[in-house]
Amino acid sequence: MNKALGAICVFLVILSGFLWVKVTNLENHVQELQKPSLYETMTTMQAVVHKISYAIDNENEALLDFYIHELEEATEEIIEADLVYHDQPVGQLTENMLEPTIEDLEDAVESGDWNRVMDRNMVMIQACNNCHNSTGFAEVVVTEKGEHNPFNQDFSKRD
Repeated sequence: MNKALGAICVFLVILSGFLWVKVTNLENHVQELQKPSLYETMTTMQAVVHKISYAIDNENEALLDFYIHELEEATEEIIEADLVYHDQPVGQLTENMLEPTIEDLEDAVESGDWNRVMDRNMVMIQACNNCHNSTGFAEVVVTEKGEHNPFNQDFSKRD
């Protein structure tokens, strides 16, 4: 009886260790799946920055507020995930270089000074490019907007 009980205890210890390893591996896998894709998030951010420029051109504060909020959400994803890409601390760089410029843009919008808004937008775009330069991806150059609006969206104000 003691041998059988001992064998059962050993079996349960081995089984619990095996299950612990499996659960830990699954948790790590789920954690990896929850990290945002840097490429997809940056592509979204670039499109949003582009739309911000058109909203500024049309002095559409409501639309500008919407897109700034979307940009903040994408930025937070990168920061909270503390993303690292090819050994570059993208999450930290985003927090230090880009996030303050988005806040400055928001403050400028609240001021109602559209010249200041345009200036803060350009500073924000330059922060993107400075980050790309500092991480060795200088070939990725974000611009204010293209010559023609590539979106199927009207950026003018609604009365």
